[in-house]
Parts: sequence; C-alpha cells; structure tokens
Amino acid sequence: MKNIYIIFMFSALFSADMKIGYIDSNRIMNELDEVREVKVELEKEQRKMEVEMQSMISKRDSLVQAYELQKILLVDENKRIEKEREIVLLEQNIEKFQMEKFGPNGGEIYKLQNQLLAPVLSKIDAAIQKIGKERGYNYILDAVSGALVYAIESHDLTDEVIKELRESVIEQND
Repeated sequence: MKNIYIIFMFSALFSADMKIGYIDSNRIMNELDEVREVKVELEKEQRKMEVEMQSMISKRDSLVQAYELQKILLVDENKRIEKEREIVLLEQNIEKFQMEKFGPNGGEIYKLQNQLLAPVLSKIDAAIQKIGKERGYNYILDAVSGALVYAIESHDLTDEVIKELRESVIEQND
C-alpha cells in the first residue's frame, strides 16, 4: 500500500500528459506456469542435495556414537587421535558441502535458481517493454519493490550526469 501511495505522489509531481503505470511482480511470479515449473525443478534438486547431506550427517553421527562407545577401550593414543581427526574431517566436509550447495554467496541451488529463472525474467521484461512502448507509458514501476522497470529512453539522464561529473572533476583539477 505504501508503494502505491508513492506511485500516486510520483505521478502528481508530473504533468498530466505523463503516463505512469505499475505492475505487481509477486502476482506475476505466482501466476506464471513457467515459474511454477522452475520451483518444482528447484525443489527436486534441493531434496537431492538434502538427502546427500543427511547421509553425510548420519555417517558422522554413527562415527561419533561408535567413537564414544569405544573411547574408553581405545588405549592406543594414535588410534583415538585418528578417530577424532576422522570425525573432524567429516564435520568439515559437511560444512563445505552445505556452503557449496546452499550457501547464500554462490551456492549451487541459488545458481540453479538464477539459471532457470533467467529466461522467465527475460520474458517478463520483454512483455513489460512491449506494453510500455505500445501503450505510450513514460514509466512503469513495480508496486512490490518500488523499482523502475520501464522508462522511455528520452528520460535517461545517465550520460548527462556522467558528463557533468567528468566536467566537475576537470574544473576541480584546474
């Protein structure tokens, strides 16, 4: 609701001939069959990874349990240290596996999600661009994030801002 208020405030600042629209990206993502297919595929892959990780955890738990039972009987210091190292190594492998598969910065599941969603997002963007041009919108905003998802190129001031910044640097150096 706050975002819609911002859109109305934004539109009130411009002249009456300015055409502004908005989309609800959550609704688009929830209603597209392609997105549902991506979610199903991701869930399958995630379950496979979770089963593999659970297998590693079970192996570690069994090793710890066996070690605890044998610890009293292990009089040989080297064998005890070897078992402890084996447990520590397995714990490190579990952590490494978890970060590789599920880590927020480059985990396989997130890479797969981005890979699978890329064509869908491209399709959504193409639809937004087409509607924006065909219907004469100056701007289209996303009501969920407040992000600008379409703008006519004549309103792009990026080159002018860069030019101004470069000129101000030259002026400062003089």
